[in-house]
Amino acid sequence: MTISEIKKHVPFNVIVPEYVPDDWTLEIKTYPWGTKTDFTSFSLHYMDRNDEKMLVSITQKKSIAKQTKKYIPNAKTISINGHLGRLTKWGNDGEVDRKGEIITGGLLQWSQKGTDIEIHSSRIPMEKMVEIARSMK
Repeated sequence: MTISEIKKHVPFNVIVPEYVPDDWTLEIKTYPWGTKTDFTSFSLHYMDRNDEKMLVSITQKKSIAKQTKKYIPNAKTISINGHLGRLTKWGNDGEVDRKGEIITGGLLQWSQKGTDIEIHSSRIPMEKMVEIARSMK
């Protein structure tokens, strides 16, 4: 499945990053599982150069309601392409996971052009997540 094919089978705008490192690979996951058309959402999984570790996931679905300013504990409000975004750092940020890797990143959420977008990572810093998000136009 390609991004061009995804655009034909979802009822919302597909927004892809213009910036991702050249050595990342892309896997696309569509939902619900097993369907060939009429997807309700999809995820772009950007993997390391060996296609072994997911570095960042970008999930998109149709926006249902106008985003309201609700309280999200520990969330930082930021602007992403003129839209209100919420950036939440993982509670275990900086700790070492069971594979010996340092946990970093977090969850970034916003709505843009009628699409709800969620980026999450435990392997790249939030600054890089925001850079990727701001390249999505």
